[in-house]
Amino acid sequence: MIIPIKKLFETTVTAEKKARQLAGLETDEPTWVGYFDEARRQRRLWQYVHYLAAGVDMECGETKEKKEEYASRFDLLQSLAEAEWEKAKLCQDISRRLDGAAKQAANEVFHRALRYSSEFFAMAQDELIRRTVD
Repeated sequence: MIIPIKKLFETTVTAEKKARQLAGLETDEPTWVGYFDEARRQRRLWQYVHYLAAGVDMECGETKEKKEEYASRFDLLQSLAEAEWEKAKLCQDISRRLDGAAKQAANEVFHRALRYSSEFFAMAQDELIRRTVD
């Protein structure tokens, strides 16, 4: 169970980085505040669950991801949708192995990840349509 928790933590960190990159392209950054608050909460949650399961604290360092100097809005939205989908799958798997408050937290993250994934996917589709029309 340690490996899926670690992967969930890394996916959360990666999604947050992509969102920060996307927020840098947007002119209305306050719309991202809620997402960043949720990402920070999830990061702390999975750090704590990992600590409970493994007895070792995880650092919020660099995750294994390809370095991109520039990514288009569409690419970032697509990456975010994929990361949130991955979080949902991992939460679903982990939730089966947990109980009590940890299970409830994993289920909550699962539902939020599904919602965010569909929202980012819809935004990516809108961006693709806008590109096609222009």
